[in-house]
Amino acid sequence: MIPARTILAPIDFSEASRGSLHCAARLAKRWKAALHVIHALDPLLAAAAQTRHLDLVAGTRDELMSFCAGAALPDDVVPVLHVAVGAAAGAIGDAALEHDADLIVAGSRGLSGLNRLVMGTTVEKVIRGARVSVLTVPGRCRGDDVTEWGPVIAAVDDPDAPPRVTCGAAALASSLEAPLHVIHVVPALSAPARWRRDADAVWEMRCDDARRALTATLRGLDVQAENVHVTGGSVPDALAAEATRHPRTMPILVMGRAQPGHGQAPGSVASRVIARAAAPVLVYLS
Repeated sequence: MIPARTILAPIDFSEASRGSLHCAARLAKRWKAALHVIHALDPLLAAAAQTRHLDLVAGTRDELMSFCAGAALPDDVVPVLHVAVGAAAGAIGDAALEHDADLIVAGSRGLSGLNRLVMGTTVEKVIRGARVSVLTVPGRCRGDDVTEWGPVIAAVDDPDAPPRVTCGAAALASSLEAPLHVIHVVPALSAPARWRRDADAVWEMRCDDARRALTATLRGLDVQAENVHVTGGSVPDALAAEATRHPRTMPILVMGRAQPGHGQAPGSVASRVIARAAAPVLVYLS
């Protein structure tokens, strides 16, 4: 749901999660949403602490409180803190369901260690199993530096079908008062050198067809896009490049999650885009 009413921000105490926490807080402030912050403790570490009669949950909660206080969040955003014991991805998913979160905002880079989330791996697992949308924020993208959101870039997989992701991106752009861009990637055709000219001609024709179909789709959805872009190449590379064309603002790339039966595991393309992109990526689930 966009705008979200409840946002869940998992952190691992790294600078990457500090940036994602800032983004989550900024969104919570703008949307007047509740913000829940969670850290997952490794079960083996928690068990070892228990044998030594140490209250690791309470100690981690204190550390979590200090981390949030030191992050200089907006004054009117008061996060609700949670410490869970369990595998990180499962704990995040369970917390999202328990607290009725509409959006998970997580860092896509982080520190590894026994008592830290390995955010790259964890986020991929969260995306694969999520029942709500997941916004990933790269470690080199500091949320407290945000002065202007946008553009919101909708990555359309099928230009002939009215995709839910387009409507979600349009709602996000409207809520952030940001311009909406739409992109569709037509993969290049493989062909021997002697057929290269013909393959390029076919690819150009497919791009033209996709551009017309996409324009008609947007018109049918009554969605106003500032820019409609049809490009070629590797889908993850092209989408990641599109998300990094706007270094002075905070662009957000919005894409759907592949479903089983479409020749790839859920979230596989999204994971590759997230690994390449220097901007936040929203994996949108309506």
